[in-house]
Amino acid sequence: MTEFKKHIETNKKAWNKRTPIHIKSNFYNNDEFMKGRNSLKLIELNAIGDVTEKSLLHLQCHFGQDSISLARMGAKVTAVDFSDVAIKEAKKLAKKINTHVEFIESDVLDLKLNKEFDIVFSSYGVIGWLPDLDMWAKTISNHLKKGGLFLLTEFHPFLELIKDNGYDYFYDRNPDIEIENGTYTDGGSELVTKTCWWNHSLTNIFSALESKGLKLTHFEEFDYSPFLLDGMIKKEKGKYVLDKRKENSTPYVFNLKATKK
Repeated sequence: MTEFKKHIETNKKAWNKRTPIHIKSNFYNNDEFMKGRNSLKLIELNAIGDVTEKSLLHLQCHFGQDSISLARMGAKVTAVDFSDVAIKEAKKLAKKINTHVEFIESDVLDLKLNKEFDIVFSSYGVIGWLPDLDMWAKTISNHLKKGGLFLLTEFHPFLELIKDNGYDYFYDRNPDIEIENGTYTDGGSELVTKTCWWNHSLTNIFSALESKGLKLTHFEEFDYSPFLLDGMIKKEKGKYVLDKRKENSTPYVFNLKATKK
């Protein structure tokens, strides 16, 4: 981890700057969320099933909307993120709407809670911030009960490939370093951040999990994004695709389920 420490600190600074903008954005629609809107999408909701009374560890939780949504659904949620600003805001948000979630500031690669959970969950734009998937898989394995569910809902790497923006599908220990203007939400046009991103193939993800005693039980791909991102148009309510792409030609998101052997 020592070789990656400076890169992770760079990313932490970026997310600390982004968080206040995200909280105020229409993208996250925090006003409606506080009135009871569930922030989770159908893709992950259908995969995770009934979480009532289940202990659940949410990795890379940002400022906590999905974590709080899962708690509203009846789960006993512990949520982790490396951004101290995001965790502070998550705690404030949970307190405002009187929903209990244990929020913890930690890099998930260093996480040691000495506790196992029924479910470990992570979603959307999380894998690329991780320099070492073996350490990530170890964190999952160490915190998942035997027979428990790990669910990863993530943007498909093929989506970046077809954008033809220089994305390298295969992993390189040296991250792609980018100076970004703005962020993926509305607002923050004046924001400038430096970020470090690691590409990971599906094979890297599968093999890392398997190597730590996690058996893959389900994998499915979706031909739409539940988020309206750059260059996308609305296909139907809650479904967005890249403009001018042939119908059903592109995988945008995947669900991966694994269990601890």
